[in-house]
Amino acid sequence: MTFTFRCNTQRQVYVVGDFNNWNKTATPMHLGRDGLWHATVKLSPGKHEFRYWEEGDRWHTDFAACGVLRNSFGGFNSLVDVLPPIRLMAMPESHAFSGRSRVQ
Repeated sequence: MTFTFRCNTQRQVYVVGDFNNWNKTATPMHLGRDGLWHATVKLSPGKHEFRYWEEGDRWHTDFAACGVLRNSFGGFNSLVDVLPPIRLMAMPESHAFSGRSRVQ
């Protein structure tokens, strides 16, 4: 999953959440040419809480995420819901499309 965040700062920004045990500096973001901060994180299926942390001890909530939850510090955590991968089953050969159609 790629996190994208707009923050007009020259300070380092990190994505912090339950997926990295709320370690402030575990997942640094990089500032792209588009002016947005980006970080790609492998997440397990399910709901995950996160926030963005800017050096200098400034927290940011992503209100455009799937949702927000009030946290125990009086602020809000952002929420992302990761769906499990879709498993495709092979179609039996008797049902396979041959590429030809017949009109009667």
